[in-house]
Formats: sequence, structure tokens, C-alpha cells
Amino acid sequence: MQDNRNTAIDLLKCLAMILITNSHFGLLYGRFDYLATGGTIGDALFFFCSGFALFLKPMDGLKGFADWYKRRINRIYPPVIAAALVGTLFFARHYGLLDIVLARDYWFVGCIMLYYVAIYLIGSYLRKAVPYIGLAVLVGAAVWFHLIDYAGFQLFGGHYIRWLVFFAFMLAGSWLGMHAGKLRCRPVLDAVLAVASVALFYAILLVSARYGVLARVQYLSVVALLAAVYYIYKVCANPLAVRLFGSKGWNKVIRAFGGLCLEVYLVQYFLITDRLNNLFPLNVVIVALGVLLLAYLTRCLARFLSQTFSREPYNWKEIIRLY
Repeated sequence: MQDNRNTAIDLLKCLAMILITNSHFGLLYGRFDYLATGGTIGDALFFFCSGFALFLKPMDGLKGFADWYKRRINRIYPPVIAAALVGTLFFARHYGLLDIVLARDYWFVGCIMLYYVAIYLIGSYLRKAVPYIGLAVLVGAAVWFHLIDYAGFQLFGGHYIRWLVFFAFMLAGSWLGMHAGKLRCRPVLDAVLAVASVALFYAILLVSARYGVLARVQYLSVVALLAAVYYIYKVCANPLAVRLFGSKGWNKVIRAFGGLCLEVYLVQYFLITDRLNNLFPLNVVIVALGVLLLAYLTRCLARFLSQTFSREPYNWKEIIRLY
């Protein structure tokens, strides 16, 4: 079951990377910019995957919180530093020390680093209460949402409320990771429910935005999004998908793309341009391939930096490996 679970998560990471990147390609699509969507679903999948494996081992497997948190820092911050270097040296971006430490251009970095603190405490002392904590998070976010001026408000926009909302998705990933072996997959039904949940998610957002009297309904999109993530995971975890994408050829592609999710998130803005729009839709493919290549090079640089500050000799195979 371990391999099946990893295959499903690799697929989700790959899908998250594609959706998040596509949502930022509005400039490339020109008059078809409505195609640049899926970012919120990608974010939800990203946080779900980030939480999935965290409760599979005891939180006290190391010497305590400091060492556990250090591992999280070593995973997140070398790519952030590498992306800042790439942006400064090659794309005329300017990053100060606080810009890097606080990851000001990347809201999800500060968000997930705070999540890790809460996850450690929950994983150490309150594992069995995860569903109740998740419900409390959703209720708390609902109360917060009720206190906000609804006029033109976007629940998944730049407001800090999304920090609370997406924590529920990380908790959902952590909980499902512990119980994935008990999951019963029904490929056809799960696929239908996944599509229906995604459609309902967009329908709620559309209706709540168009009709002011229904603005409060927007919060129900969180429930639809949770259902969408759950059923998308089930589709990816069913035996047919695992056999197909767990084969050597596909597995390498999926793992390589999914493994670049964080780095793609960090560097995609450097390459998004409308200079190639006369080649549409080929420009989308060209820029997407450029983003993937730059993300891979950034990850190599991040590994190089990480190894530079360790006592061990450089492991060049580790630095350049695809996943």
C-alpha cells in the first residue's frame, strides 16, 4: 500500500503544479485569459500533499521540535534562497534579507512554516483529535468570514483568512495519510464525484460573486473544495491509476514533475511574458517548458547551497538527480 499511496501523492503534486502554473498564465492566454484557472484547487492539493506524510511517523522520532522543524526549514528555504539568487542575477529582481527570510513574494512559504508548528503540536499530543481540530478550523474561518465586508470579497484571494482555510486541507492530508490503507476506491463513482465537486466549487464562487444577496454562500465553496480534493485523491489512489502511473516510464515523469512543485511555484513569475503571444497557443508550451527547466536548475542550485553548508563532501549525483 505504501507504493500505491506514494504514486497517488506524486500524481496530486504533479496536478497541483500544473493547475497553479496555469492559473498564473493569464498574460500568455491573451483574450482567452479565462483559461488561466485552477490555482485554488492546486493550492488545496499542494497543502493536502504537504500534510499527507507528516503523521506517518512519530513526531518525536528526532530529538524534539527543533530538529523536526529544522528538517522542514532545510526542505523549504534552500529553494527560496536559490530562487532569490536566480531572480536577482538573471531577472533584475531585487531581494533584501527580510524579503528572503519572510518570503514576502511567496505567501504560502510563511503560511506553511506556521502550519508546521501547529502540526507538530497536534501530531505529538492530539493525533486522535485531528477531525475535531479540522472542524474547529473551518468553523473559526466561517466566523471570521461572517465578520468581513462581503462586497467584492474573494475568499481565496489575498486576505489572511485563506491561511486558516488551507490549514484544514493540510490537516485533511495528514489524517488521510494515516488512514489511506482503509480507503475503498470506486474509480467510476469517485471520478464522477470529483468532477461534480469541482463543478460545484466553481458554481458557488460564480453565483456568490454575481449575486450580492448570495455573497455569504461563498464560504460553502470550502466544503466543495474539500470534497474535490478527497475524490481527486481517491481517483489517483485507485489500483488502475496506480498500475498505470506506477510503471517505470510514467512514474519517472510524474515524480520528476511533481517533485518540482515547490520550485515551479517559486520561479514561474520570472518567465511569464506576453512577448510570444503572437505564437499562441505555442507560447504557452514554450513558457511552460522554460518554467520547468528553470525550476529544475533552481532546485539543483538549492541542493548545492544546502550541501555547501553541511560538513559532508559534495554529492553531485544528489545535486542533479531528477527526483
